[in-house]
Amino acid sequence: MNTHTTGHRVAVVTGGASGLGRALAARALKDHWAVALLDRDEGAVTEAAAELGALAVIADVTRPEELTEAFATVTTRLGPVDGLVNSAGLTRPGPSQTLPVDDWRTVVDVDLSGTFYACQAAYEHLADGAAIVNIASIAATRGLPRRSAYSAAKAGVVGLTRSLAAEWAPAGIRVNAVGPAWVDTPLVRGMVAQGAIDLDELKGQVPLGRLCTVEDVAESVLFLLDRGRSGFVTGQTLYVDGGYTWAG
Repeated sequence: MNTHTTGHRVAVVTGGASGLGRALAARALKDHWAVALLDRDEGAVTEAAAELGALAVIADVTRPEELTEAFATVTTRLGPVDGLVNSAGLTRPGPSQTLPVDDWRTVVDVDLSGTFYACQAAYEHLADGAAIVNIASIAATRGLPRRSAYSAAKAGVVGLTRSLAAEWAPAGIRVNAVGPAWVDTPLVRGMVAQGAIDLDELKGQVPLGRLCTVEDVAESVLFLLDRGRSGFVTGQTLYVDGGYTWAG
């Protein structure tokens, strides 16, 4: 493990160029973390970093060699990593009986393998008492039609989180996950506009009667990163879902 020579905390957010990853990075910056946005989209991550006041690091989470170089860059520029948020992810919905093999591989490679590769590459660059938060999903616990690859990958993320938590606890590293329900993002709103999602039906399935917001997710992630508030919490998946998972 590494020790800081400066007083700030350093966070790396994968998939940080847009969407949930960018929102999580913005929330960490608000709490005075020094943040590195890690993303494979060079143009988008450079622009996002400039707007937020973060460090842009270009890397593809499915390429371990790029991640190795990326974390070395973060440590050189900002210092040892106190928090890693694995937010890079995607989905390719479709009927399981005809789902293209390439779609299956892409989802599993990014959502599951990419999470593992990032944790692995970060390990030697983690500060004393560092925390990792993986973005899982309610898809890990519920049967969602047409999302077999995504559900399998996110269930894998939950299992990976438990395994790493047990293995790395002696080194003082905590590993947890946050599993959101449907998050109110431009992507979801676009699917509603296209008729792919019935917004009223979705809200009706959530006991608290609304969609999850990026703020809901961000607050949960920051809680799990903060050793002062969650220093004895590891191996857990916090479902931020308004009661959706266990509502039947």
